[in-house]
Amino acid sequence: MGERVGLIVFVMVLSFSVLTFSSWAEEDKKGDLVVGEAVYKEICFSCHGLKGDGKGPSWLNTKPRPQVFANPNYTSRLIDQYLFEVAKYGKLAVLKRQTPLGEKAVAMPSFGDVLDDDQIRALIRFERGFSNGGAQDEGIREIFNDACAPCHGPSGRGDGPRASEVQPAPREFVSLIQPAPGNLTDLVFMARFSDDFLFNLIKKGRIKATEEAGFDTMQPYGHILSDDELWSVVQYIWETFIDHKE
Repeated sequence: MGERVGLIVFVMVLSFSVLTFSSWAEEDKKGDLVVGEAVYKEICFSCHGLKGDGKGPSWLNTKPRPQVFANPNYTSRLIDQYLFEVAKYGKLAVLKRQTPLGEKAVAMPSFGDVLDDDQIRALIRFERGFSNGGAQDEGIREIFNDACAPCHGPSGRGDGPRASEVQPAPREFVSLIQPAPGNLTDLVFMARFSDDFLFNLIKKGRIKATEEAGFDTMQPYGHILSDDELWSVVQYIWETFIDHKE
């Protein structure tokens, strides 16, 4: 009986995750796709690129590199409300929980108090090994498992217990926390980040890496775009880059 109840609970949780993942398609979509395309091609493309590849005309001026929308390994795990609030209020305000998204936002924490600089550099090499096939120091794995795996998962796929209540997490799932923990196995995702950024990210955390180390985040556009225009851009991004099928 206990095993049967456990199976039922697992199926219910898995079903919830699948329903959440497909909620964008099932719910009434906000905004207008035509408006979203016009706004995206006027404003957003300069960083994120016309193809959503993160390589618009200004992409080299941004550190870390702009979000690659056409990379569903990561972007499909973001909820539309998060995308809207980042575009409206700016990512730093979202991470600092100064928006209606509130407690759902989780900024990358700092580890400078528990790891020295050499350990952080070794951890970066270990993390890059997930995507580039490099050797992974087993001595660093213990640090990774303790500090990183709760969010990024033991295999670096961004599927730790904080990201998904279903363990092991399904291949496609919406992260329980936003922004979704990085998928360290994804070469496209990892290529956005220099070692210098990752060092400051791990040592200082995402907020201080922005405020103290001077790295970029998405700037707010709520002062120049209406909510309807912003929702229209979110719809355009989802339908054109994330959900698009060749």
